[in-house]
Amino acid sequence: MAGARTFHIVGLGCPKNRVDSELIWAGLAQAGWLAVNEADEADLILVNTCAFIQSAVQESVDTILEMTALRSDKRARCTKLVVAGCLPARYRDKLLADLPEVDLFVGPAEVGQLAQLIEDKGKRGLVLKAESSFLPHHGLARANSLGVGSAYMKVAEGCSRACTFCIIPKLRGPQHSRSIEDLVAEGQQLMRLGVGEIVMVAQDLAGWGRDLPGKPQLSDLVEALAKVEGLWWLRLMYLFPSEIPERLIQLIDEHETILPYLDLPIQHIDPGVLKGMRRTANPEVYERLIGTLRERLPGVVLRSSLMTGFPGEDEDAFKRLEDFVGEARFERLGVFAFSPEEGTVAAEMPDQVPAELAEERRSRIMELQQPIAEAYHQTLVGQSLEVIVDGVQADGSPVGRAWNQAPEVDGVCYLKGHATVGDVVRARVTEADAYDLTAEVIA
Repeated sequence: MAGARTFHIVGLGCPKNRVDSELIWAGLAQAGWLAVNEADEADLILVNTCAFIQSAVQESVDTILEMTALRSDKRARCTKLVVAGCLPARYRDKLLADLPEVDLFVGPAEVGQLAQLIEDKGKRGLVLKAESSFLPHHGLARANSLGVGSAYMKVAEGCSRACTFCIIPKLRGPQHSRSIEDLVAEGQQLMRLGVGEIVMVAQDLAGWGRDLPGKPQLSDLVEALAKVEGLWWLRLMYLFPSEIPERLIQLIDEHETILPYLDLPIQHIDPGVLKGMRRTANPEVYERLIGTLRERLPGVVLRSSLMTGFPGEDEDAFKRLEDFVGEARFERLGVFAFSPEEGTVAAEMPDQVPAELAEERRSRIMELQQPIAEAYHQTLVGQSLEVIVDGVQADGSPVGRAWNQAPEVDGVCYLKGHATVGDVVRARVTEADAYDLTAEVIA
C-alpha cells in the first residue's frame, strides 16, 4: 500500500444511495485509488449522506463530524474529506459555513463524475446541480457491496409523485427510467459475476417506464429480466400499492424466478390521512389489492411501511390503522413516526400531532405486529425453503436469507451444515422468532 492513494467510503441511507456509493467506489478505483477498510488508513474519506428525514440528517452530520475529528488526528492519513448525496442537495451553501473541515460537497447528480471532480478540485467548494440525480447505465463500472450472491439494481432515479410528507423530489428531481435493454444488459453482467438474486429498487418502482418512449410498463421489464440466463431470484421493492397491474400478478404466478414477495408502502389506511398525504388510492383499493394478492398468489409475502402521527391523525384514524394491521397481517412491516420536514407541504399543515404521541403510536403498531410476524415464522418451522448464503458468522457457520427475507430489512436465516457463500441451498427450518430463522441445510 506504500505510495498508493487510499480511500474509504461511509455510505448511509437507502439501497438507492447504496448503489450510488458502489458507483463512486468503482469510479475511484478506476482512477487509481485503493480502497481500505478503515477510515484512519485513508487519504480520502467520502461520506455519502442521507437527508430524507431529520433523524437521517442528524446521522449524516454526526458521521461527518466523526470523520472531521479523525482528520484532525495526526495518526490518521486523511488529507481530503468529501461529502456527497442528499445532505448537500438539501442544505447547499449552508454546509460551507457550518462544516469548514469538508473539502468538497457534491449532490446526487455528481455520482458519475465524482472521481474527476476530486482530481480537479484543488480548493474547497460545492459542486451541485439542483433537483437532479445521476442515472447509471450498464457500461459503468460498479462495485457490489451487498454480498456475493445478491445485488441491487437501480432501475430508475428520482420521483414524480407529490406526496406531501416527502422531500425526495426536491433532492433528486423527477423520475428518470433506464431502458429495458440497458437493465437486461446489467442483469447479464451480474450473472457473469455470480450474482443469483437481483433486487429491483427505485424511489417509485411501479412508475418505471412512464417517462420512456412508448411508455413501457413495469411488467414488461420484469418479464425481460426474468428471462436472464442464470438468474435465481428477482425481488421487487417499493411498489406503489395502487398500481399493481394484472399482468404483473400473472408473471409472478408463472415464473418461479420472480419471488412472490412484494413491498407495498401503504403509509396509512384512514381516508382523511391518505388525502392529506396525496396518496392516490382509497382504503378500499388497498384492502382489495391485499385480498387479490393473497388469493392469486398463495404463500405470498407482503411487506409494507406505515406512518403514524401524520397531521390530522386523530384517535379514530389511528384506530383504523390498528385494525387494518390486525386484519392485513403483513408478514413484514416497518413503521415510522411522521417527521415534519422543512420544504414539504405536510410540515405546514394544521393539526400537527405531537412528536411524542406519533412515536407512542409507532410503538403500539410495532407491538401489534410482533406476534403477527412471529406467528408467520412459526408456520415455516418444519418446511424446507430456498436460502441464499450471504456470509459466515464468527464461529464459521453460514448465514443467509430465505426467499421471503429481503436484504437488510427482514432478518436472517442461521444455517446449520455446510454451505458456500453465494450459493442457494435448500434448508429445513427448525426454529423461528419474530425476526430470524434457523434451518438445517439438506441440499
